[in-house]
Amino acid sequence: MNFLDVLQHYDTVLFLFLNHLVANPIWDAFWVIITTQTYWIAPLAVVWLLLIWKGGKRGRAAAIFAVLAVGLSDVISARALKPGVGRLRPCYELENVRLLVPCGGRHGFPSSHAANTFAAAITFACFYRRYAGLFVTFSLLVGFSRIVAGVHYPGDVLGGFILGGLIAAGILLLYQKLSRSGEPASGQFPKT
Repeated sequence: MNFLDVLQHYDTVLFLFLNHLVANPIWDAFWVIITTQTYWIAPLAVVWLLLIWKGGKRGRAAAIFAVLAVGLSDVISARALKPGVGRLRPCYELENVRLLVPCGGRHGFPSSHAANTFAAAITFACFYRRYAGLFVTFSLLVGFSRIVAGVHYPGDVLGGFILGGLIAAGILLLYQKLSRSGEPASGQFPKT
């Protein structure tokens, strides 16, 4: 067995364990709500619009940079990495998957849900440090829900978190460089 085969083996074992760990109707309904974008995209859109409208300079910067981070994350994960890597989702290659939502596209690495929510979480956490735990917890729940729902291996989710975090870090470094000539003068993120 080569190194990638070993990783795939352990990723499959962990996936099967987590996919079946919380199998009950109450938890299933919770994970479906967390993993389905249509349940949470509208409230997030309202928050985003409020940041643009009433959030002041910090709110507008957070909203704009979050959109940039999520947009880049989504394009890179869904359009470049998934077809390039070509790793099948567990729901396409394993037989005993508890599938709570439709399987989705054939390729799963990296998880775009994980990448996008983590890119947004890190971006918002830098502007609103007081709520960093809330942002990151939401992203972690979304990532875990993708495993429980049967559509991603843990490695797909971890890869998405890494990608989203790197993209957010790049966007935030850009923000700091741009802000050195204006507010905040120190190039640091506003404190809350």
